[in-house]
Amino acid sequence: MGNRLFRIYYRTCIACGSNCDIVGEESLEAVEEIVMALRRNAHVLGHGWVFRAEAGIHDGVVNEIVEAIENGSAGSIRSMLEAGWRFEAAQALYVFLTRIEQPLIPVSIQSLVLDNNNANIPPEMVASDVLGLIKEQLPPTHIRLLALILHLLDCSIKLSPADELRGHTLPVSMLPVFFNIQNHHLMREWRRIITIFVEIIRQASSALNVFQHIS
Repeated sequence: MGNRLFRIYYRTCIACGSNCDIVGEESLEAVEEIVMALRRNAHVLGHGWVFRAEAGIHDGVVNEIVEAIENGSAGSIRSMLEAGWRFEAAQALYVFLTRIEQPLIPVSIQSLVLDNNNANIPPEMVASDVLGLIKEQLPPTHIRLLALILHLLDCSIKLSPADELRGHTLPVSMLPVFFNIQNHHLMREWRRIITIFVEIIRQASSALNVFQHIS
């Protein structure tokens, strides 16, 4: 990339060590099993279900799937999905993501979104720069994890009502998984941050270009 924001943050990302991985290959394969199943059934399940605990959800199954993700037991997850535990798998995936000890987007890269100095830069450009840094700086497994989750969010948003407030409910709920969001960010700048995050979600499929093998 050659744009201005990339040049500003490139050295910062190197210095902060943003190439540290956050997920193992086996756990990533387990995540992919869940994402594939949820994408295949998205239109059947409808909007508003992904990453939200539903009434009557089986907590024991959720915990079992979380453990299977952490252990990289893709076969066990496949069997449970075939048995119909889709809502539980979605909730387990969310739990797994919240247990990762750092946000999915490294601090040095998420600064592009959270930095108030970028307030006048178009959200589309900021999102493009964030995805460019992700592709340039992060290990392949980290990139695939981000791509899988962002694409799943995109699928869910596309099934959501057109109303702006309701359509942004899912991105708002997922902000803490991707960013170090503080209260002052939410009070002063949440609309700008959410707009950029939605753009990141929308652009991720083509920008990260890793979906051919799961389409």
